[in-house]
Amino acid sequence: MIPNWLKHSKTNLVLLFDSNGNVREYNDALAKAFCVSGKLLFTSEIFTGTEFEEFQHLSNVVLNDSFAHIEFISHDPQSNLYTWEFTLFTENIIIGIAQQNSVTKRTQSIIKESHLIDSFMNNSPASAWICDAAGRLLNMNRYYLAFTGLSINDIGKSLWDIFPQHLADLYQLNNNIVLTTQKVLKTEEISIDLKGRTRNFLVYKFPLTTIDHNKLVGGWAIDITELKAAEQKVYEHDLKIKELAFLQSHEVRRPLANMLGLLELIRTDVSNVIEPSLKDMLLYIQLSATELDNEIKRVIDRLQA
Repeated sequence: MIPNWLKHSKTNLVLLFDSNGNVREYNDALAKAFCVSGKLLFTSEIFTGTEFEEFQHLSNVVLNDSFAHIEFISHDPQSNLYTWEFTLFTENIIIGIAQQNSVTKRTQSIIKESHLIDSFMNNSPASAWICDAAGRLLNMNRYYLAFTGLSINDIGKSLWDIFPQHLADLYQLNNNIVLTTQKVLKTEEISIDLKGRTRNFLVYKFPLTTIDHNKLVGGWAIDITELKAAEQKVYEHDLKIKELAFLQSHEVRRPLANMLGLLELIRTDVSNVIEPSLKDMLLYIQLSATELDNEIKRVIDRLQA
């Protein structure tokens, strides 16, 4: 299946594989670079760890878009770097062609660090993105792409190209705060998922500066929709408890109020009571009822705090 000029190439590594990652064919240059001694069966034998995760993601992009042309950097067992180009070969077969990068150790280190940062971004359980001052999206991680239904082909579009205007305006307003203050902004924003549902996000936006001094805005957001819903339920529950406590306090204090009123009438006429022990008893009952009423008030106040 591999064209002859590629099959016998000494400088191009060639790999044909299907949607399940099964290797269909490869050339001798690839076998030599990756020290393949037997038959190469799976792409996971060449690409490992985070490289394999990125490779799988890019392969799916190619399979879903016949016009996609994807570049990818990997390394061989000797840590030599290769730049791969993937595109659709037949309906379900992808062809990958790679050439070794002629780069310095310093450049290799930068590329590896870039891969590490990309891996951190793409495996983060939160949305992450970078915007320029005009509101164009320069980078989006997998979580962001999955939530919005976008693809890497949408990189470079503006917020207004992607979101309803009222949301895009809000996002850019917060971006401008970061660009002006050059400080981290913690806020809450809403967005709409693929099913049209409103979702709440806790958002951190922070200033970034490129090597040529362009000011950008980085963003990191985590979905707190369920947390907000739980907080609302707790609030409503507390409100019901306070309402119930208020109603119950009236029910409990009503007989006490009657008792205190009656005792007050008796106290005003206590001069007619001759027996000292009876006077003391009336006073004791009045003090006890008053203390009980005050205690009920304190309990209700604590419940309603």
